Amino acid sequence: MDLQQFEILENKISQAISMIQKLKQENGELQKRVETLQEETQEKDKMLGALQEELQQMKDNAQESQQFKTREEEIRSKVEKMLARLEEL
Repeated sequence: MDLQQFEILENKISQAISMIQKLKQENGELQKRVETLQEETQEKDKMLGALQEELQQMKDNAQESQQFKTREEEIRSKVEKMLARLEEL
């Protein structure tokens, strides 16, 4: 091997080292981004869970409210019938 071939090899090695360093840096940045996204996902999962619980509570309240309205109508109907019977007397 002559000197020129060693210089070519040296340049290629230098380029490879530079590329490796750049890739390591990018990899580190990507790992940090992944961690950030995972944390955001966990926070959003917690928020979603809380919203689902709230939605279920609202559904339960709506159902309970409907039951009260139905019961109220039943009571109103019975009272009206009793009043009508009293008027007959």
